Amino acid sequence: MPDGRAVGSMHELSIARSVVDLAVRAATDDASERILRVGVRVGAFAGVDAGALDAAFSVARLGTAAEAAALEISTVPLVCHCHDCDVDFDVDDRHGVARCPRCGVPSGDIRSGMELEVTFVEVM
Repeated sequence: MPDGRAVGSMHELSIARSVVDLAVRAATDDASERILRVGVRVGAFAGVDAGALDAAFSVARLGTAAEAAALEISTVPLVCHCHDCDVDFDVDDRHGVARCPRCGVPSGDIRSGMELEVTFVEVM
């Protein structure tokens, strides 16, 4: 495996292949030959391990226009909204109940942290 890292799970490999496919399509639409960088936003609650995605991308890009491309992953925190206090708040504990830090009321209104999106493709 490239860089001596494990590929990660099939889940991340499937996502990495989709990211590479999107990047290659974008490069083709732009009539570009090489992909230099690909940006991805991954929400903290998206169920994706960033390290495993990076390792899987290293494998998925082989033999494509993205073969030498770098993957830039930005993590989006889990943020919920409290309707009682009308405030957004970060949730640090993914396994517990998201409670408003002001009033303690549980909230299931997720405002961010579920994202999984390609944000840019830099081509040459």
